[in-house]
Amino acid sequence: MQLIKITKNGSLHFKLSDGRIGVCYTSGYVRVSLKHTHNRIYQINKQVFKDKKYPYSRVNRELIPDHIDRIKHLMNFNAKNCK
Repeated sequence: MQLIKITKNGSLHFKLSDGRIGVCYTSGYVRVSLKHTHNRIYQINKQVFKDKKYPYSRVNRELIPDHIDRIKHLMNFNAKNCK
């Protein structure tokens, strides 16, 4: 995992081991691009379900407030999924 750039609002862009792009945002979100295209990214934050009866009707994401924890979360994703 290699740091590519830091934007003016503080977001960190990393190049993962398999060529994807991972981004840690100051808002608490961590996102990763798709393998074949870097234009589409998805969140890897943990999902929190509001309604147990209909689990996918109300999905929120658990924000990671600490900057170091966001980077660790992305590093764990890289170790598990990017080979």
